[in-house]
Amino acid sequence: MSEAQAWTFPMLRAAARLYGRGADLRRALRRTRAHRLARPVVSVGNIAVGGRNKTPVVAAIARMLHGWGERPSILSRGYRREQPARDVVIVRDAEHMRASLAESGDEPFMLARELPGCCVLVDPHRARAGALAESTLQCTVHILDDGFQHVQLARDVNLVLLTLDDVLHGEVLPAGRLREPLHALEDADALLAVDTTVSRLRMALGRTPDLPIFEARRHLGPPRALSGTMDFSRLHEQPVLLVTAVAEPTRVADDLRQAGWTLADVVSFRDHHRYRADDLRTIAARARGVGAAAVITTAKDAVKLERYLPFDLPVAVIPLEVVIEPADEFGSWLRGRLSLDPEGA
Repeated sequence: MSEAQAWTFPMLRAAARLYGRGADLRRALRRTRAHRLARPVVSVGNIAVGGRNKTPVVAAIARMLHGWGERPSILSRGYRREQPARDVVIVRDAEHMRASLAESGDEPFMLARELPGCCVLVDPHRARAGALAESTLQCTVHILDDGFQHVQLARDVNLVLLTLDDVLHGEVLPAGRLREPLHALEDADALLAVDTTVSRLRMALGRTPDLPIFEARRHLGPPRALSGTMDFSRLHEQPVLLVTAVAEPTRVADDLRQAGWTLADVVSFRDHHRYRADDLRTIAARARGVGAAAVITTAKDAVKLERYLPFDLPVAVIPLEVVIEPADEFGSWLRGRLSLDPEGA
């Protein structure tokens, strides 16, 4: 360890202790002012910065609830919207899209496009959005997207996505990547193991309260065309360029390689990046330079790239879905927590 590192690390640890105490205080104060909606709320969140598959988990739960005959709403803060609004933005009602990408933000807009029959609303004040979903859209249950730290809204189910690294190497900001100390997990109702098994995560947690733990398993779907007319069903047999602006681009690349894709290169941007025309020129040049047959991207990126259609080269979207397993056990547990009719609505 260098002399600079020897001085820096203790300073980061001290700052992390202060940050952690502040996080504990914020959680305690905001919890006393929590607003409760008339309908039940499921929160999906994590304890660390960065991607943990929250958005596909939200989609999976929304599909499950809709399949049971419920009318779910997804309540999002609409992070990094191009056109923030003072009022609640209804991105979609159960039947129709009602807002643009700029008004919605990339993840809410993507969810709205992929979840017919569900409602998606955007507002930093999620209680206000939930009240509107109930009074205007007749929603029967709410999903709070990225909600573990948003304790101002009371919830009936608190789901937290967790990796082994969060537990074994978890340091609070700025020394590490945790938003809160690990003891905040005492507020969770269940954990979703990401990139690990239930047994390994439970062993790592040690004396953490005995919570139900389920596994969140990712599955890549077949490519679908965004631009171009090539045979996308055979695209995985050729080298491709991955373009993405997500929190964990390495995880996306690893998933693709494990699924048999040959990545000629990866072009990554900051999470929630707003693509510009010069980005597309850079991407096209990189694809030609590495001999890529096409560009592949995520559904979250695709909603932002569509404005630049048509492209100079084929572009495919690789959908990502998450399955919570064991599925029957999780479904039964969730029904019980929400006190939903086992026969559906």
